Amino acid sequence: MTVGSDPRAFRFEPRSLVAEPKQFGKTSLPLVPATDVDSGDPRFLAAQLQHRVANAAREAMLANGHSLESYAKLMQAPGMAYDRLVRIQRGETLMQLADLVNWAQHFDNIKPLLADTRTWPDVANRLAD
Repeated sequence: MTVGSDPRAFRFEPRSLVAEPKQFGKTSLPLVPATDVDSGDPRFLAAQLQHRVANAAREAMLANGHSLESYAKLMQAPGMAYDRLVRIQRGETLMQLADLVNWAQHFDNIKPLLADTRTWPDVANRLAD
C-alpha cells in the first residue's frame, strides 16, 4: 500500500459525507451522515464542525450587513479569496486550522462551537470496546 492510498485518509470533500449536501453551511440544524458513513467517523465529525462554523460565519456576516463576497474583500489573510471561501462554505473543500482560527478571530459566535458538547459525541465507550 502506498502512502495516501488508504480510503480512510483525511483527504475528502466534507459534503460527500452527509445525507443532504445542499444543507452544508446553510442551516443551524446538525447534518445527518450519509448512509455509508458512521456518525462517529472523524471525517464526518470534522465535516459537521466545518458545517457549524460555516453557518455561524454566514450568520455573523449577514448580521453585520456583509455577504461572503464583501467579507472576502475585507480580509487581509492569505488564502481568504472569495472562490476558496465559497468552496469551504459549501463543504466542497476541507477547512484548514488557519481558516478556523481566522474566522474565530473575526466572529465571536465561532469560538463557543469548539467547546459545545454537541460538536463532540461521547466516544469513550467505543474506545473501551
